[in-house]
Amino acid sequence: MGLLNDLVDDLKKLKLKKEEVEIPVEQQLTPINLRVEGINSLQDVEKVVNFIKEGDIVLVRSKISGQEAYKSAVKRLKDACTEVNGDIIGFGDNSLLIAPSNVKIVR
Repeated sequence: MGLLNDLVDDLKKLKLKKEEVEIPVEQQLTPINLRVEGINSLQDVEKVVNFIKEGDIVLVRSKISGQEAYKSAVKRLKDACTEVNGDIIGFGDNSLLIAPSNVKIVR
């Protein structure tokens, strides 16, 4: 126990100085919105595009009728993802997950 007591005595002799550390703004955590949106028409797609540009994560369930209209909606959402360096993945029937650039979808 002599070694342990010596170590404790040495620690007591140290004058520890408390320092405040500033975290740069870019490293501070900011909340990310997770939105669940349904799209029934191409007009609803633009609302989702705005959420993408705001940096939100968006889970989209599409009820758009017609294969061509659905493809057009998905293309618009993919283009919006490309603009903000985001990521998009489809899953299930007519569902998409869209993430901003600071969130990576692991496949």
